Amino acid sequence: MNPTQKRLLAVYFPLTIVILLLDNLYPAFTAVYYLKYGTIISLFLTAALIHKNYREQYVMAAAVFFAAAADFFLVFSQTIPALAGRMTLYGMLGFLIAYIFLITAFQKNFTLRGRNLLPVIPVLTVFLPVLLLLYPHINGLMFIITIIFALVLCYMSWSALTTVYRGYFSPKAARIIALAGFLMLICDMGVALNEFHPTYTGQFVPWLKNIIWGAYIPGWTLLVAAIGEEDLLAEEVASSQ
Repeated sequence: MNPTQKRLLAVYFPLTIVILLLDNLYPAFTAVYYLKYGTIISLFLTAALIHKNYREQYVMAAAVFFAAAADFFLVFSQTIPALAGRMTLYGMLGFLIAYIFLITAFQKNFTLRGRNLLPVIPVLTVFLPVLLLLYPHINGLMFIITIIFALVLCYMSWSALTTVYRGYFSPKAARIIALAGFLMLICDMGVALNEFHPTYTGQFVPWLKNIIWGAYIPGWTLLVAAIGEEDLLAEEVASSQ
């Protein structure tokens, strides 16, 4: 692990714990929203400033930008009464674009056979229970939009998990990417429950926020760590470029 990656983990993992504690001690407190949004902005700035050797690193950095833009609508807007709760679609669009960038970065040599099929199991294990819970509560156009978003999200997570088998990324980078992609899936399943399930919509549920942010910050931190990986691609791939 290089110094940049060590600093990322040393800063953002403890910061995640602080945010989880604050969500329980001060639910829906405005200053905590500022801290959350400041965290993703700082991750984007870090991703932008990291020296990059490969095209995939630039594509992943673009994904972090769209995640930060999306969080303006999903997180920062909660501090503005006129916008709170009304920006969900814009946030979904931002993350949809972010995940498309990640798919572009991850899917080199991806095929629908062999071991690449195995990661479907953990993806569906997380996704299907949430789908069953939300299915009765999402209708019309929002249902279509949500399904499109979910398909892109699941494919991104699946593609991230399969990097450990495909030999395109170095083994270390592949493990980082796989964990990042799976944490993003967990995070967004929590967001889906928070936004669309009537039990949780319109209220601040600390344990659900803990799932969301406990997966969100580490997931995107690991992605930025992948951007900072000096040996991102497998040796034979890197030597051919």
